[in-house]
Amino acid sequence: MYVIPLIALVVLALAAAFWSPLFALLIAVPLFIGFLAYVGLHPRADETLETPSGPSRTVESDTPKGAWGEPRP
Repeated sequence: MYVIPLIALVVLALAAAFWSPLFALLIAVPLFIGFLAYVGLHPRADETLETPSGPSRTVESDTPKGAWGEPRP
């Protein structure tokens, strides 16, 4: 998803570098910082997932259990 904008930034920076290295810095650095800000502020795919609907996890019983889950006498 981020590959195409990153490739566009690289191509623009290379084209500007052939014209003038100072011009490349003036264009490439702000665009790269903007790209990093966009990626950093954009939610990841796993952050946008909704929790599955269904019955919630409930306790089976109120009987005391041991350390390994076995019922206590």
